[in-house]
Amino acid sequence: MGGKDCDDLLHELADLLHGEMPADREAILHQHLDDCPPCMERADFQAQLRALVAKRCCEDVPSDFKARIAELLHGSPGGSPSQEPIS
Repeated sequence: MGGKDCDDLLHELADLLHGEMPADREAILHQHLDDCPPCMERADFQAQLRALVAKRCCEDVPSDFKARIAELLHGSPGGSPSQEPIS
């Protein structure tokens, strides 16, 4: 296909893959994917990449690190945010 429909799909692909769009618009984009092999390939690649990143990039952050960041962002109890750099 190509053209405006492909451009529209590419701009909305992230929302489509996350399931964050109205059902009527989702149906239109899925129809375009069914009719447009290049867009289907791109959407499939994006979906596989997102799945791989989600699977491989899920390290747990140590609780003491989380506490230190929270302290730096919110300040110590009753005080203002710390001005010392993160080391």
